[in-house]
Amino acid sequence: MEIKEELELLNENSTIADIQKYIKDMKKARKFDGVTIEREMMLFIEEIGEAIRKNTNGSLNVNKKYDESVEEELADCFIYLLSIANMNHVDMFKAFKEKEEKNCNRIWK
Repeated sequence: MEIKEELELLNENSTIADIQKYIKDMKKARKFDGVTIEREMMLFIEEIGEAIRKNTNGSLNVNKKYDESVEEELADCFIYLLSIANMNHVDMFKAFKEKEEKNCNRIWK
């Protein structure tokens, strides 16, 4: 199946696992599957910075207008986050649930 066809199968009812599988397949299709985890983390951090700059218009040149939306940058962050999870064989839904179960039992001050 082509990656575009796989993307078209994703919808608002798709699970995080569905999206993680798509990202794994997408990276392979685009020949990004050889990227090191260090490089992936750097790209993730870069996307976070872009999202913050575009949301606050904070950059060295505050008069510069950005063409891309904050939504696109946050989507890039999501893609990199799930890619890093895949590289570490982490089921993000399971990790999220387990972490939130711990958080629910934590005393927050």
